[in-house]
Amino acid sequence: MSTFLHDRVQVGDELTMSVPYGDVVLDDGGRPVVFVSAGIGVTPMAGMISHLVAAGSHLRVTLLHADTNERSFPLRRQLADDLARLPESALHVWYEDGSGSELPVTGAHAGMMDLSAIELPDNAVYYLCGPIPFMQAMRGALLGRGVGVRDIQYEVFGPDLWQADTD
Repeated sequence: MSTFLHDRVQVGDELTMSVPYGDVVLDDGGRPVVFVSAGIGVTPMAGMISHLVAAGSHLRVTLLHADTNERSFPLRRQLADDLARLPESALHVWYEDGSGSELPVTGAHAGMMDLSAIELPDNAVYYLCGPIPFMQAMRGALLGRGVGVRDIQYEVFGPDLWQADTD
């Protein structure tokens, strides 16, 4: 969306927009939380993690993030700082270009995200956000590891074209 706005929208253009919203609601009922994101899909995860920090949460929080490299990882400093303030938190990153990480991470992995490379907490709630093919692959991997369908929530992070169709 930001590329579209930057490249095509001019001063004086009129846009129809909706308020931000989503279907994912953070479950803070005491179960471990695992956020699984790719690219800009980390944005709603960052908000939920910041909320947990502000609330003084003691939930076990794990962030799994995939990106091209560390420079393209949005909000990386904020997330690393927030996770450092949560007890028992973990941050695993996967970089397509195989570069390492300067962030304080639990694990830095090369290539595409591979959930078999890490141990997942028992009885966790999972939140997915990123490109739809990524989310489909991660959901399939989680189901394959025995995670229940009800324990996987996802956010399609993009324009909701139905909302724009309110003429």
